Amino acid sequence: MKMKKLTSLFILFLAFAFCGWIYEVVLTLIAYGYFENRGFLYGPWLPIYGFGGLMLFAAAGRFVEKPAKPGRVILRTVLIFVAITVLSALFELIASYLLDAVGVGYRTLWFYDGEPFNFDGRVSLIASLRFGVIGVIALYVAVPLWKRFTAVSDKPAVKAINIILIVLFFTDLVLRLIFLMQT
Repeated sequence: MKMKKLTSLFILFLAFAFCGWIYEVVLTLIAYGYFENRGFLYGPWLPIYGFGGLMLFAAAGRFVEKPAKPGRVILRTVLIFVAITVLSALFELIASYLLDAVGVGYRTLWFYDGEPFNFDGRVSLIASLRFGVIGVIALYVAVPLWKRFTAVSDKPAVKAINIILIVLFFTDLVLRLIFLMQT
């Protein structure tokens, strides 16, 4: 049972990582007018969004699931938005220092120096607010879809898809690490 739960959470991680990749690609397309594969890995996933998504799911997911009294849904949603905005800023700040520590350098992945209300180019209010909106959407839309998907995770086709996704992700990660060690 633990393996099923772990696989389920990893698929949620991949879903958040994929949605983060789509977000970054669309943002680049709108801002600069060209396609760019954003991120550290070769495939369509950004692990920082996977980890961030799991963090927000762990921190706020239970509040979305609880039934709310009429009129309190909006207040709860606003509080969840504020919490996600703050958590995402802290997560991004910590991630930037960790990336610097391992030698990747956050500036190769993001840099908010030109944006108003930024801290050392590591985090920005505008980006954090966008992450707050995306996080609320993820909790209210993506997580229920993931729950439906995991409800049928015992089906052979779903198991095969899960295995393929896991193998692809880890192959991508290993290839990227090998390439980094060669440069």
